[in-house]
Amino acid sequence: MAEAAHKRLTIKDWLAFHDGTDTRYELVEGQLVAMSPTIRRHGSIAQNVGSVIERAVEDRPPCRAVQQAGLEVVAEHDRRGYIADVIMTCEPDDESRTFEAPRLIVEVLSPTTTGIDRKVKVPDYSLMPTVEEIWLVDSRERWVVIWSRIEGTWIGTLPLTGGKTFTSRVLGVEVPLDRVYRNTGL
Repeated sequence: MAEAAHKRLTIKDWLAFHDGTDTRYELVEGQLVAMSPTIRRHGSIAQNVGSVIERAVEDRPPCRAVQQAGLEVVAEHDRRGYIADVIMTCEPDDESRTFEAPRLIVEVLSPTTTGIDRKVKVPDYSLMPTVEEIWLVDSRERWVVIWSRIEGTWIGTLPLTGGKTFTSRVLGVEVPLDRVYRNTGL
């Protein structure tokens, strides 16, 4: 019985798993990790980011923003399954449960996920060959870090704060933090 509890799950296991509740899970190092519901501000920030993406790519179908996007990452000798807060992809829509070719991945940081998002997910997402940018957006204060793949090398910004604006190379637009944090009280 103890052996079954420590069995390393596969991506196929993760995608098929349902415990009868609305709990969402990610697959990290072969184990399911439960995700709690987001705080309101977290959801508002994700929605704002999705709106920024949609405006930027509205004339480039099938490119679009997708919230709560399933991603499969091949990391070292392991396959990991994540649910990204927001992605931008140009893959055609279908019945698949994961996206294979995101170009932009956004994680909204919360107190319980900041460590995993920064130390595990960013390095894992950087392994996906189609990913060009990764945004880390804090949900407690105006604080954004942008990672960009430029000529095969990942380059990160210093934290952007206050009313700053940054250029998204993948979207081809200027992104004001005022838009990202719209209606959040931050």
